[in-house]
Amino acid sequence: MNIEQHIAHRAWAFQALDALEVFLDDPDFVGDKEEEARIIGRKRRELKEGKYRVVILGEFNVGKSALVNAFLGEEYLPMVLEECTTKITHIIKSDDMRVVLNLSTPVSEEELETLARLVAACGVTADVLAGEDMNQVVIAFPSNQGRDLVRTLRPLVTLTADEDFPQLRSFRGKFDELHIYLPTDLLADDVALVDSPGVHSISETNNKIAEEIIPNSHLVICLLDSQNPGTEHNREFIEKVVKHRHRKVMFVINKADQLNEDEIDPKGHRGPAKDLFRSLRGVVESPEIFFVSALYALVSSQLSRFQTTLEDLDGNNKIKIPWALQRELMLGEDPAAGVAEYLMEKSNITTLRDRLLRYLYTENREGAILESACRFIDEKAWTYARPIQVQLDMARDVPRLAELNEQSEILSGEIADGARRAEAVSSILQDMSGGGVLLNGREYPGYEKLLDSRVTEETVQRAILDPAREWLCDDLNYKNAKQNGFTPLAAKVESLAGAFLQNLYRDLNLEVYAVEDTALTKMGASCPSDPVRHDPFETPGIQIQKLSASLAGSYFGFIIGGAVLGAAIGAGTVAGGVWGELPDMNMALQMAAGAGAAAGVLVGLVLRAATAKSVVRKKLTASIREQVQQLILGSKKGIAAGRPAAIKGQLREALLLRRAEFSDYIRDAFEQASQDMRARLAAILEEEDELRRKQEEIIARLEPKLADLAELGGRAVETAQVNGPNEIETIA
Repeated sequence: MNIEQHIAHRAWAFQALDALEVFLDDPDFVGDKEEEARIIGRKRRELKEGKYRVVILGEFNVGKSALVNAFLGEEYLPMVLEECTTKITHIIKSDDMRVVLNLSTPVSEEELETLARLVAACGVTADVLAGEDMNQVVIAFPSNQGRDLVRTLRPLVTLTADEDFPQLRSFRGKFDELHIYLPTDLLADDVALVDSPGVHSISETNNKIAEEIIPNSHLVICLLDSQNPGTEHNREFIEKVVKHRHRKVMFVINKADQLNEDEIDPKGHRGPAKDLFRSLRGVVESPEIFFVSALYALVSSQLSRFQTTLEDLDGNNKIKIPWALQRELMLGEDPAAGVAEYLMEKSNITTLRDRLLRYLYTENREGAILESACRFIDEKAWTYARPIQVQLDMARDVPRLAELNEQSEILSGEIADGARRAEAVSSILQDMSGGGVLLNGREYPGYEKLLDSRVTEETVQRAILDPAREWLCDDLNYKNAKQNGFTPLAAKVESLAGAFLQNLYRDLNLEVYAVEDTALTKMGASCPSDPVRHDPFETPGIQIQKLSASLAGSYFGFIIGGAVLGAAIGAGTVAGGVWGELPDMNMALQMAAGAGAAAGVLVGLVLRAATAKSVVRKKLTASIREQVQQLILGSKKGIAAGRPAAIKGQLREALLLRRAEFSDYIRDAFEQASQDMRARLAAILEEEDELRRKQEEIIARLEPKLADLAELGGRAVETAQVNGPNEIETIA
């Protein structure tokens, strides 16, 4: 990974933290929003303010401040011998230029006013402010000019400040560190440079460097003078840093511009590096050594920024450019740019800066700020993603949908089966009521066939006419009947007809019951809980008015007709009970009653004409046969005007109507059951559609969020692996 990649990764980490914070407002976020926002904000501050600290150590006048200025490309720190730094100075990149002093004791109003007046007296425009508790002082520079900073630092941190600016002596004693924030692109966002006083002096400040600053650093640059790099003092201090503080140390030999080309040898075979290698033997294995010229680097930057000129360089005997090269550069299109490029190359600052950053970003095994942020991003991304994943899993696997699907399949099958069963039951009903069917061990003769077999001339003759004739042939019965206006004969015929019809109705009822019960059984679940049952045919009692003796013959015929008609009315009454909504049938039965009366009158007339007993019996028998057959079987000549239809015909129509109505009842029952099932199916499908719609909405809403969080976490892991201290182990 190169430096540009690290910068890009760091910028992405800020974007990822922003994305996490934005997600806190998402309706699908699960957690304590305020707490998570606080944690993310803290991590953002850590990433922004967290720095890879590079401590620059060296003796007085070795050029530590000059090296810092060379890194920054401008003179921000005092550099002359008398102005060597006596305070620990942290240099951090920022959007504006300011100095922050954290004090051990509060600043007084008098000290603050003195500082403000002194800064103004130095020709610097700055805002001098104190914190609320007066334990911090901030000096802000609206100009962002390095010269304003240098002028401000002279009375605060230089070696001669106590003599030159005694009015600030008490104030200077309240701090031993200061933080300088600079708006420069030459300092990485996540790197802080720490300039220190001379490390070999015995002072409280240097103890703090050894005990606090170095242990909390990530890299130590040991700056050595090119004229004397391998001193015993250097060895002792370096041994303490390397062995006791376990810090990476890079050795930088400054003032390389004072060396000959053959003396600049980072491998340590000759020149100052050879002496340094010899002094570090047993302390540092294969030390990294860089030869730099902070002076050349700073002058190069000043030329590029037009802060100095080539004429100024002519008077600086420290700048040495070979005459032939200088002449060639002067003949170029832009001599100043050419000289600046040459000095920067000779300074070797760019090489040192790149190596420094490469170590911090790829080899540093402590305080991996970017890696920590990326691990945090990955952890939070998956923390936020887990509830969404749970919701997605629940949305994709809805047990209710499976239940509804199963129910809809069952109902669809039942509806189709119901239609088939309706056809089957209707067919069975037609077969059983039509006759000639053997089902479950029982033979069903059919309604019409049963009626036809039970109501014939022969059955009527045997059941009614023959017994009535035999009864009438008995002299005692005849005499009794004649004496009583033939009322006993009417009663006898009434009784015989009633018994005949009663047996007929019983057999028909049994057949209808059997057929309909079988059909209801075949209907199964489609049969209503209260099915329509067949009301039985019942024979009502026949009421005959008392007749007078003078009209015995006429009354006799009327009584006979009334007896038979009574049976017909009984049948009609039963039919009216079963099919009560058939007004035409009731009217027909009433017409039959009128016909019976007319027949009685006719028979009476016949009896009046008969004088002999045998003739009377014969004519009575013939008249009874004619009336009974007419009313029960019907006349072959058709129904006379005003007479009701014969009982057999009425029963036939009633049975056919009953079959048709029961067939409709079966169809309606199945249809009602089907409608109920279709309604349930429609409700199930509606619920299923609604659940699937909601399911699709949830999935469509959550999947992109889960994908975004997964992508965020995945990239965070990759970035952490690239920027973390484990990268070397992975490569190995």
